[in-house]
Amino acid sequence: MFTKLIAIDDQKIGTVHFYAYVVKIDVDDVGFAIFMDNMGTPLIYFSKEGVNTVNFKIDNDQFLWIVKNSKFSKSERKLLYQEFEFFLRAMEQRAKAYLFKNATVHYISNSRDIVRYKNHYITASIELIEQAYK
Repeated sequence: MFTKLIAIDDQKIGTVHFYAYVVKIDVDDVGFAIFMDNMGTPLIYFSKEGVNTVNFKIDNDQFLWIVKNSKFSKSERKLLYQEFEFFLRAMEQRAKAYLFKNATVHYISNSRDIVRYKNHYITASIELIEQAYK
């Protein structure tokens, strides 16, 4: 479903390496995605949902995997999440500049979702995540 076309940037945060790509989605739709490690599908991707609207989607299973497998303390998780959010914001801006110049982009960093994901990660509340995304 996702074909990596152009590598944009990468950053290792904690034990996970994140990679940003311009991707081909399905047959002829181009989007922007952030993959982790060597996963075949993205953790987060941005694609057009209308003529001038771009939205994001998050793979909740991958996010849950990150929360379950993080061995860091709460204070370390706060710092790691800050690094991730900084990387995410920078990648959103690149996506807008490279692919979605004339479109309205719904950024994850400006959504309520970012707060919810942040809280789940920092508190390592696996049960709450499993309930919220089923």
